[in-house]
Amino acid sequence: MTTLLAALLLGAPHAPVAFVEPGHVRLAVSSWCWARHCGAPIAASGRAATSTRGSTVRVHLTFAPTAARVAIAGRQVPVTRHGDDITWTATRSGGMTINVTGEKGFVAYVGRLVVR
Repeated sequence: MTTLLAALLLGAPHAPVAFVEPGHVRLAVSSWCWARHCGAPIAASGRAATSTRGSTVRVHLTFAPTAARVAIAGRQVPVTRHGDDITWTATRSGGMTINVTGEKGFVAYVGRLVVR
């Protein structure tokens, strides 16, 4: 029975993971639709990513986004896409909302950024 449950969970569809640098902090998934599967897990974000004002914040995805939008503390920030990465300049602290679209669907990630 345990083996069957593990096999089902390993085969279950899920959203692509993403990490924010500095700190290699995994972002929480708020909602997603990917390869004809959707979900809206309710999970708290993990630890905060910490950056210095004026430095580059980088989100590494496991796919190349076709579009990306980032808001920090509810205010949109300009972003640049480089292959599997999204970058912006750290100017303020707050909750991060990162909405990305790829060829297979979309993912909304959340996390926290502390700028010092």
